[in-house]
Amino acid sequence: MPHPPARRLPRLPLAAVFPPPPGPGVRGDAGPCPEAQFRRVTAERATVLGGPAAILLQVAHPLVAEGVAVHSDYAAGPARRLLGTLQAALTVAFGDTAQAHEAARRVGRAHAPVRGTTRADVPGTPAGTPYRANDPDLALWVHATLVWTARTVAERYAGVRLTPDERERHWQGSKPFARLFAVPDRVLPGSVTEFDDYVAATVRALVVTDAARGIARDVLTQRTAPPLPGVAALARSVTADVLPAPVAAAYGLDRTPGRRAAAGAVRGLLRTARPVLPEPVARWPHARVARDRVR
Repeated sequence: MPHPPARRLPRLPLAAVFPPPPGPGVRGDAGPCPEAQFRRVTAERATVLGGPAAILLQVAHPLVAEGVAVHSDYAAGPARRLLGTLQAALTVAFGDTAQAHEAARRVGRAHAPVRGTTRADVPGTPAGTPYRANDPDLALWVHATLVWTARTVAERYAGVRLTPDERERHWQGSKPFARLFAVPDRVLPGSVTEFDDYVAATVRALVVTDAARGIARDVLTQRTAPPLPGVAALARSVTADVLPAPVAAAYGLDRTPGRRAAAGAVRGLLRTARPVLPEPVARWPHARVARDRVR
């Protein structure tokens, strides 16, 4: 079936993709997420390229898709919503204890009303299945998509080389972040191997619903002010490259030769430029603020 025409969405000023860091915070307070490898990956500004892929992975879970479709304002301004999520995540990752907890509380308050029952039958999820945003298993999947896409983009696009031990430390370092977003220890995979197995198993069980496809269209038709021709097509190419192939295909983001070439060009450009980029360009300023606070 042909897709319905994209809606006219609010334009996003380009300055919005450079969210300011929080205040300096309490000197000496490393915050709840101080692990070096977790911050090393999270600090890479290139990880923002994985934002759409993370959202599409999240809503490929039918219960997450239903919650977002019914309760979210993605359609009113998908780019602003995504960047608001980004700012909260950066504050939790790099803020001091009070800043991180307050950012997490704001997200928790926004998610508290998200509950209900599904409206349509989906394979494995019959109509009437209850959902709530703070369900531990759903919260774990949302956290997993953020960790997995950030690591994937950092390695693939920013040239960050993680040894097996560094991958393990990156996963362990993400656990305090998860706990602040209502993911209890009892559902967190113990090791990075268990984490990767969990992601792979969950991906095999995902079902991309019509609600998820609608959210994807909103997320992938972001508009900027001033307009940047070709940005939407490039976002689709990168998202198709980052997503697991079956999930990308279910969204209609098949890895065509054109998309593979576009994603390859972005990878080559970023990996070549990254070693010579100044820190304020390559890394989120939140990382510098956190470093200065504990120096």
